[in-house]
Parts: sequence; C-alpha cells; structure tokens
Amino acid sequence: MFALHLSRRSMAALAVSLVAVIAAPEAVPGAAAARAETTTAAATQVTWVPSAARPFSDPVWLPLREPARVSCTYTNCPGPYHGYWALDLLGDQGDPIHAAGAGIFHIGSLDTSCRTSTAEAAGTWVWIDHGGGVVTKYTHLDTVTAREGQLVTPSTRIGTMGHSGDVLPCTTNYLHFEVRTGGIKGKRVDPGPLWGCEGTTRRAFPTVWGHASWNDIPKVTRSTPALDNGCLPTSTVTSSEPAAVAVRRGDRTARVAWTPPASRAVAVDRYVISQELWGPSFQGWHPATYRSVPAGQLATNFRGLDNGRRYRYRVLSHTSVGNSAWTRFVEAVPATVPVAPGTDRQLTAGRSYVRFGWWNGTAQGAPITSYTAAIRRQKATGWTAWSYVTVPGNVRTYRWDGLRPGTTYQVTVRADSDVGPSRWGRFRALTTTP
Repeated sequence: MFALHLSRRSMAALAVSLVAVIAAPEAVPGAAAARAETTTAAATQVTWVPSAARPFSDPVWLPLREPARVSCTYTNCPGPYHGYWALDLLGDQGDPIHAAGAGIFHIGSLDTSCRTSTAEAAGTWVWIDHGGGVVTKYTHLDTVTAREGQLVTPSTRIGTMGHSGDVLPCTTNYLHFEVRTGGIKGKRVDPGPLWGCEGTTRRAFPTVWGHASWNDIPKVTRSTPALDNGCLPTSTVTSSEPAAVAVRRGDRTARVAWTPPASRAVAVDRYVISQELWGPSFQGWHPATYRSVPAGQLATNFRGLDNGRRYRYRVLSHTSVGNSAWTRFVEAVPATVPVAPGTDRQLTAGRSYVRFGWWNGTAQGAPITSYTAAIRRQKATGWTAWSYVTVPGNVRTYRWDGLRPGTTYQVTVRADSDVGPSRWGRFRALTTTP
C-alpha cells in the first residue's frame, strides 16, 4: 500500500484523463462533435492587445484563472488581519497570474527564499502601473513571466502563484494582491468588485455571491471558479491624452494648464496631474505626487513650492475605462524678483567722478542677469531726473565721470532677472570735491 498525494490541478488532470479513456469516441456517439465544440471555445479566447497610445486601464479584473479560496482581506481574519486592504487568494503552486488591468509591468524583487522568523516578507513580487498613481501589487510569486517595462493587459500572464517570502515550512501557496493609489508606496485601497470571465459571460466578484465587499466574506468560505479570457475586450478604449499642456511659474507657485483630449473628451470624468521635484544631491527626480481635478477644470495651481528648484508636471485624463496616456513633461522653476542689493559697500568721489559699489543681490529662483545703477544731481529746486546705466551681473561697481565739482549726487542700484527687477537699494548721497 502507498499513499498518493495530488494537488488540485493534478487531480483535475487525472480526472480528465480517466474520462477521456472511459468516454472514447468509439463508445460515445457525438464525442467528436463535443471535442470540436470544446476546441472552438478554446480558440475564441480573447486577446486584449496592449497599446502604447492607450497603455492604461483601471485594475478591475480578477488576476487568477484557476479556482482559489478567498482568505484574509481587510479585517475578516482574527487580529484583525491584515488591518489594511489586500486580497489573499489561496491556490496551487504554478497557478497563472494575470494583470488586473492594462499598464506598465515592473519587477519589485526576485526573492525565492522562505523566512525562518515569524515575519513573512513579500518574496518575489511585481507591480503594474495603471497610470495616475494607481498600481497593483502581486506578491509571493513562484515565477515571473513578464519583462520589466512590458505593456501588459488582463490577457497577459505576468507570473505564477507560489509561497516565496512565506514563513517555513512554506507550504501555503497564495497570491497577496493589493491596489494602491499614490504610487507603489501609496495607500492601499479597497479593490472593489473584480470581473471574471466564464466564457463570454462576465461576472463581478464578490457581488455574484451576494457580498457587497470582499471583507464581508468569512475566511476561506468562498472559492472563485475556473475562469478564462473569453469576455475580455480586445483593446483599451480610453480617451487620448490631454492636449497643449503648459506651465507658468510664479513666486513659490506653478500653474499647469491643458486642453481636453482630441478623442473621447465627453467621456472624461477627471484629470490627474503629477508633480515631481528634482533632487540635485542624487541627480534624479523624487517620486511623483498626484492631484485629481474635475473634468470641467483645465488648470490647477501648485503652491508652497521652493523658489529656484526644478519641478516637472504631466497630465492624463480618466474615463470609466481608465486613464489615458500621459502628456509630455513640462518643467518650471518657481521664482520671483531678486532681493535688492545692499548699497553700503563702496562710495567715493573725486572732483569730477563718483565711484559706487554694492553687494550682491539675492536671487529668488531666477539668476541675476544684470544690475541697473542710477544717479541724479541735486539742484537749487530739488533733484534732476535719474540717469540709468546697465552693468553685467558679475560686476558690482560703477564709476560716473564728467560730473560737476562741488556738487551733491545721489546713487542707488537694483538687481535684474528674467522675472523682473528688485526694488531699488537704499539711496546713498555724496558730494564731489570742489
């Protein structure tokens, strides 16, 4: 005697083989027609073709095709566990995992080890960018079957189920599935109902079981059925990206504006704007932050920025299907006029000249391009009009010649930038020698 231990998939395969032997074509009338019908059904499985022009869709599709038991979700397990939104779906090692929506595929980590401590880790995990800061994360994988940066859709098999990162003896195979907003390190959110295909019939889980939320399901009391790709769309039908994106800088502000997309503009329900800050210390951009505005709004102001630092922005539009492609990046360096130069650096006079020196003005986001020095002469009834001269930005002194002996003059200076001039510095007065 010996014991035979089979996985669910192995048992299913054995059952199919036994049926094939018992119900041979010679013994069962119409078996050939039945096989032909099965072959036709398999051949009509839909392929959702990725598109660089429309790379994103909302993650609303169940990522498994093999049956799986619904385990912990949010607070339906003792603890409560997880205490945050995530779906643990228990199945067999090697079960295929598909993208939950169209997007750009990324590999988070390749780690096939088991943990000896009580703290599990993500193991081998991947994530998909669905645009606008929406991502899905898939952990504890056995294998990864998509490429870094690949455009994927729910037709795409991105990996297989496993137990990597689990605690020894690592016998539980499951997918830990998350939906996040604000990027891969952003907030975990309720995945909501997820569609699954049974042939051409589309079913929403867990709604089909009478549950309003995944968190209403007691642990391992529900199992998803065998699913396929039969009801998937063949392409992503989002809007095109917004047009004519532009940015205008101000004092600690940036105003981003755009025009509606050329296609499906009436279907747009909101716009998403991303902002990134350049990090000079590591020569790269900090992770993006995201802002959503209503469909009727075509501009937004970002305030509280640092003058003199580089920011970049891009915009996408969202419809009921998902996000459009991003626009190109536009950059802005917030700035305002310089701080006025100090005027107490140098002031001397001869019989027919005045020499005036000043301190650097303080740039506020835009470099100082020049200085404007000014002089005027006192007369019996007041002062003459100012006389101006432009001095290069790297020069901080000027001498006026051909002046009248024994005469009082007043001088000042301002700093100039492409944002505008500073205020005038404090007026200084002196008298030429007789």
